[in-house]
Amino acid sequence: MEASDIKPNLKTYTTLINGWARASMPEKALSCFEEMKLAGLKPDKAVYHCLVTSLLSRATFAQSYVYSAMLSICREMVESEMTIDMGTAVHWSRYLRKIERTGGELTEALQKTFPPDWTSHNVLDVNSKTETADLEIDDDDDEEDEDDN
Repeated sequence: MEASDIKPNLKTYTTLINGWARASMPEKALSCFEEMKLAGLKPDKAVYHCLVTSLLSRATFAQSYVYSAMLSICREMVESEMTIDMGTAVHWSRYLRKIERTGGELTEALQKTFPPDWTSHNVLDVNSKTETADLEIDDDDDEEDEDDN
């Protein structure tokens, strides 16, 4: 394109990053991302979504530079005050559980881009499981009380 004096724009880079990501080539996607920034273009949600999803899906077997690139991308997203939607947060959290099991540096960094109600969403989910467990324990206690009478 540049040989024809056509300058790639944000959509061009997003398409390229998405293509490299779908081709299971996170290194090329990262390279394209860096090239886009060097060209003076600012990444938007679509770029970050394509790139992060690609890297997360391969992070369980990726080399350390992909992991460090993920941390860097997370910092950029936080610095630009980018917040992802709840659907993406749920999707990414599934990958994070596979990668870090009980959380870690990447989970902590990426969750800073999750919607503000993500924490309450997870707390409610955990509390509902706890309440269910408490109810089951209380039910057992009631049965024992009846047996005592």
